[in-house]
Amino acid sequence: MSEYEVELFRRENFSRNRCEKCGKFFWSIEKREICGEPPCDEYRFIGNPPTKKALNLHEMREFYLSFFEKNSHKRIKRYPIVARWRNDTFFTIASISCFQPWVLNRTIEPPANPLVISQTCLRFNDIDNVGKTGRHLTLFEMMAHHAFNTNEKFVYFKDRTVELCHNLLLELGIPEEKILYIESEWSGGGNSGPCFEVIVEGVELATLVFMMYEDTPSGKREMDMQVVDTGYGLERFTWLSNATPNLYEAIFGDVLSRLKREVDIEENENVIGEYSRIAGMMNVENSTDLNLLRKKVSERLKIEVDELVRIIEPLENLYAICDHTRALMFMLNDGGIVPSNVKAGYFARLLARRTLRALKYLGLNMRLSEILKLQISYFKRDFPELNENKEDILELCDVEEEKYENTLLRGRKIIAKIENELRNNGIREISLNHLIHLYDSHGLTPDIVREFSNLRVNIPEDFYIRIARMHEQVEVDNEELEIDVGGIEPTTLLYYENQNKRKFKARIIKKVDNFIILDRTCFYPEGGGQEADHGSIDGLDVIDVKKIGNVVLHKISGNLNDVVESQEVNCEIDWGRRLQLMQHHTATHIINGAARRVLGNHSWQAGAHKSENLGRLDITHHSRLKREEIDRIEKLANRIVEENREIEIKFMPRDEAEKIYGFRIYQGGAVPGGEIRIVNIKGWDVEACGGLHLNSTKDVGGIKIINAKRIQDGVIRLEFKAGTALEKYLERRMEIIRMINADLPENELDDIANIFSVDIEKLPDTINRFRSELSLNKKKLHDLEEKIYEISGKRYEFGNKYEDIVIDSAESARKLFRDWKSSQKDLQRLKNELKNLLIREISDKFESGVERNNVKIVKKITSLLSVGELIEIARKSTPTNGLLIIASIDEDTANFVVYSNSNLNSLSIARKISKMVDGNAKGDKSLAIGWCSGKNIGSVIENGLREI
Repeated sequence: MSEYEVELFRRENFSRNRCEKCGKFFWSIEKREICGEPPCDEYRFIGNPPTKKALNLHEMREFYLSFFEKNSHKRIKRYPIVARWRNDTFFTIASISCFQPWVLNRTIEPPANPLVISQTCLRFNDIDNVGKTGRHLTLFEMMAHHAFNTNEKFVYFKDRTVELCHNLLLELGIPEEKILYIESEWSGGGNSGPCFEVIVEGVELATLVFMMYEDTPSGKREMDMQVVDTGYGLERFTWLSNATPNLYEAIFGDVLSRLKREVDIEENENVIGEYSRIAGMMNVENSTDLNLLRKKVSERLKIEVDELVRIIEPLENLYAICDHTRALMFMLNDGGIVPSNVKAGYFARLLARRTLRALKYLGLNMRLSEILKLQISYFKRDFPELNENKEDILELCDVEEEKYENTLLRGRKIIAKIENELRNNGIREISLNHLIHLYDSHGLTPDIVREFSNLRVNIPEDFYIRIARMHEQVEVDNEELEIDVGGIEPTTLLYYENQNKRKFKARIIKKVDNFIILDRTCFYPEGGGQEADHGSIDGLDVIDVKKIGNVVLHKISGNLNDVVESQEVNCEIDWGRRLQLMQHHTATHIINGAARRVLGNHSWQAGAHKSENLGRLDITHHSRLKREEIDRIEKLANRIVEENREIEIKFMPRDEAEKIYGFRIYQGGAVPGGEIRIVNIKGWDVEACGGLHLNSTKDVGGIKIINAKRIQDGVIRLEFKAGTALEKYLERRMEIIRMINADLPENELDDIANIFSVDIEKLPDTINRFRSELSLNKKKLHDLEEKIYEISGKRYEFGNKYEDIVIDSAESARKLFRDWKSSQKDLQRLKNELKNLLIREISDKFESGVERNNVKIVKKITSLLSVGELIEIARKSTPTNGLLIIASIDEDTANFVVYSNSNLNSLSIARKISKMVDGNAKGDKSLAIGWCSGKNIGSVIENGLREI
């Protein structure tokens, strides 16, 4: 008996047929020659629905879920579209993804068995085809019923799965003779099994997978858990029941209708229907496929291809807008995604910017958020969370659209720069690599590049599929100590039993390199962004602690020669460091909760680090934080500290924790294991976390956010201090204030540091440097003014503008910075004036000078000019057959330049000067520079070179 011959087929006398076109085997109630699946057959339901009535998207979803509830399945809520419980993918791509890996590897029990779900899924592998083929989507709902069979509990498998599917279709009113089951094989993720593709009137409605085997090098091995993994396309079921010309017309309801009212579009159902029928027969993957599709449609309809494109392209853009905004809505709702150029945010931006370009193509004067508002209104009945997060979703859209508009303003300059570089290298085409760079780095879509560029731009039809493929791989940190701990018993983790324990006894299991492995430990190993404990083991300093698998390794500073394996040792952790790390870690959770409440639900943890000196929390957010936002987050965090909230820490079964607290617990990313450690700051923040925390928020002792900066697109870093570190920080601030001015208000210290763009620690030295430089600039200004007066008789008084400044406020610091900057400009202005005067004076001397041995020589002593300025003077004033020796004296040092437009050697003369003043020189025969003490240079140049 074939493994595909199920009870239903035997009982109802189904026929096993072989398709005359593709050779696949399939089952049907009547004998048939063709399997019914494109390209062997085309869609036959368009305009002629096989169901007894038309159902919209909401009605079809409810019909499906209710059917399986009546058949003893438990309905469960959809999982987020952002797969926070996994570290190998950004998005939920199928209903089975919700149960990988933890259910399938039997780490936890499924939430129900059997269960039924309608799961929102997201895939980008067909994004360029969305709107063009009549059926492709980025976001789709996979309706599914799952059963998880083990040796201990058998639920159902092939027979019941096919029977349930068949009865569902019959209840929809689909005639039995129209239902076909094609035999196929499924594999993925190291597993495989037989499956049926369920076809009705040319459209594949469902796939029934029987996950039975584990694929090993030696062949297939039966899995311990055998899974019924079904997938029913909600959108395709809805399309079938409405028999519209394409899938998009069936599923986008009010949203599509509203968009059509806003734009003048010619609708021809016959054209759209034929387009979908032929597209269904093809695997459209690139521009060649698309052109062939359009050619075939035009031939069948007997119209020109250009006329077909004129009719179909506006609709393709409308359909893409509907799809992309629906997907974007769920992405922004489901957690921690901000449109950006990195990680999951990259795909949100991809959808937003493709939508904005489609709106421009159509001339549709609607904001992105306006369309998202329509989508939320359409879906809020079935997904009330969308309405709850409405304001946050719309704000993210508005911010992204504003960024896009700014990108367009910058775009022409960016493209022009690349264009000039290419032209200079003889290149007349903008390559695919340039298009990818312009999109990834600057957000400029290929059609923008084509619009702004005069070079040839060839855009691959699958451009967005290519870039999505480049970015869909999740980076996993595999950094780990390369020490073999095989055969070593797991370390008993005393820090989870009593995190306040400071001293303990343990037995040395093994020493390897400069690490000691104990049978038990209170030392917390580095993990989850928290640095390791320090302390001592029998007097030896522990400077780091690592964990490999279930074994903890203690890094020792010093010689391990006297350490004996199996001996008992006395251990003590550095309690001051431990307490501080716990204060910073608990403060991280408090600030995370505060940021979410101030900034919106899109704010998720994107990274964290807790050291003894500083805490750091990276959060997702679309813009740099304003001062008032930082203050609100800090104020709210300190309110939670003062409220002395209890912090409950306990291990829980993973599925129970997810059910009670939701997937927001995975702030720090995916957490392994069937049991996870939950840190619950009562009524404020709940996270899955393995780090050490305090028992009450009051013990944090206060929180101060000392810095907030954008570290990458869509991610803000908050740096903060808490507890003892904060006390030391505040003491140091007061010390710094005393060093600057005891009357300086403490709350203005940060503003002053920002004025000078330095850390507060560097403020006293920085202020002293600026004051000293301003004082020196005043002296130089007076000296230059005197020099200019001597030469020209012109009087300047820039030096009198500036006074000594006492720093007693941010405003006085701002004045110091402004005066310093202004004095720099005044110095340059006077230097330029002096240069011009000297150029005229030296030129006049050359003009009136006496030529000796066909060379005119001029010598000049000046001050306060740089070597570069001396060279500029020399080049502009020295004529042919001229030699200039010019020196600038500044306090105790001097620079000089010898410039020759004659047969005399500049370097030879410069070396003679250097020898006489104990200096140095370098250069060539036309230009030489030297440097020396300023003491005798004037007399040497004026009187010591008479032999030249």
